[in-house]
Amino acid sequence: MPSHVRQPSLSANAAGQSPALVARVNEKKAELENLLELRRLSAAAATQMEALEQKLATLSDGTEGWSYLSV
Repeated sequence: MPSHVRQPSLSANAAGQSPALVARVNEKKAELENLLELRRLSAAAATQMEALEQKLATLSDGTEGWSYLSV
């Protein structure tokens, strides 16, 4: 098979990449994993904040109702 048709190798060393480039790629992979975890945690925090907002709205509505009864 001609060299321009070959599929690129998945192994960094087999592709002849420098150790510095391999290290940078690995750092970027770790950074990506951290960012994905941050996104998951942020989504969970947003869900919790929405639930808290609903609970506070219910509490506020109940307090207003109680003040009308007290008058």
